[in-house]
Amino acid sequence: MEEIRIYHSPWRMLLLALASWAFVVACFFMLSHPQNGFHVFIALLGIAFFGLCGIYLLYATVKERLTGKPFLTITDKCIVCQGVKQTVISFADVKSFKVVKMGKQKFVAIRYKPGLEQQKLDEANVLDRSVRKLNHRLVNAQENISTVGTGMDAEELCNLLNERLQPAQ
Repeated sequence: MEEIRIYHSPWRMLLLALASWAFVVACFFMLSHPQNGFHVFIALLGIAFFGLCGIYLLYATVKERLTGKPFLTITDKCIVCQGVKQTVISFADVKSFKVVKMGKQKFVAIRYKPGLEQQKLDEANVLDRSVRKLNHRLVNAQENISTVGTGMDAEELCNLLNERLQPAQ
């Protein structure tokens, strides 16, 4: 099978970044007209969170375009995901892929083979372990792949990954 490369759409990422910055502007407005200390706290939290999201979205888009590295590379043997850090997921380690929904957003959940789930949890640092446990409680899988900002929907990606999974089993 051929290698498949999935990039973020620059226009979708730009729109997401602009939406993040719109929230930053709203938080600045809230900060300039505080009603109490809780509003100040929420405004500062919103500025930090949405400001960092907007910066990261632009960074990820520019990095993809300048380096030519796609967000997802799907080969016969593995998936390489270029997120905050590069993650390589071997098809030999995966039990199944499944579309899960959190709120209105869909993700592709990665369910590892039984012995590997605990191993991945043990090898993770404190922050990663917390995220993996939270993911497991929410969607019964330690890791998820988001298709937000790409031209591919979660069902399409899940079907593609499950097709690649069959020869590995």
